[in-house]
Amino acid sequence: QVTSAERDVLDQDMAVALSAGLTVIDDAIRESRAALEVEPQSESAQESLSAALRRKVALLQETLALINEMRLGDEDGAARVRSEIN
Repeated sequence: QVTSAERDVLDQDMAVALSAGLTVIDDAIRESRAALEVEPQSESAQESLSAALRRKVALLQETLALINEMRLGDEDGAARVRSEIN
């Protein structure tokens, strides 16, 4: 929703890349949850789910930071955040 709502701030390529990254992370979250349904005690599935959730939070935070830098017109700040996302 963030990338859709902020398309006027994000360039098209970045919005597509962020959306694709979130899709990959969401797929990993679904797979980990499915594995936990089958084996609730699986440490690897628990760790995988936790890692995917942490990555999603980080990507969303980085996305918001990028949007804020771009709204401020800070090209250096936006470039720094882009490099962190990549």
